[in-house]
Amino acid sequence: MRAMFGLVSLLVMIAIIMLIFRQIEYPTIKQGENAQDQARQLSGRGQDGQAAITSFKTEGKFRGSNLEALVVTSVTPGGAMDDYGLKKGDQIIEVNGSKVGDIAVNDPETAKAMVVQNGFQAMAPIVVLRNGQQVTLQQNAGAPHGAAQPQENPIQRQLDAIKNP
Repeated sequence: MRAMFGLVSLLVMIAIIMLIFRQIEYPTIKQGENAQDQARQLSGRGQDGQAAITSFKTEGKFRGSNLEALVVTSVTPGGAMDDYGLKKGDQIIEVNGSKVGDIAVNDPETAKAMVVQNGFQAMAPIVVLRNGQQVTLQQNAGAPHGAAQPQENPIQRQLDAIKNP
């Protein structure tokens, strides 16, 4: 009988500790996850941890000696720019309201770096020509993946299960 009361009291204590954890620590964990997402974004890295600049390849499209656009020749599946919504064949014409040729002094490599810095890292819009139509790619604050759904976080799923049994 004593053992039963001891076991019940131990289980009650564990439940109280879990309740306190949920009330106090869970918001801190959420803030930490948000801070990690923001730090990753500002450092120019995608969800996969790889640099955004290496997640796509481009070639310059010139009109005379003026850089008119960056033509996307490949995009790494699951990479930062894939998550942003960039597709092979897109022509990047504008980043954060500035024409590609203007921000890069007609240098395709500099333009690509500026797409990452002024677009991806700043969570600013990137305008592309896709199948003859202008499309604006925009990341969502806190979920830096404009076109694709963010990958499900298994830790978040477990915390949600504790929160909503």
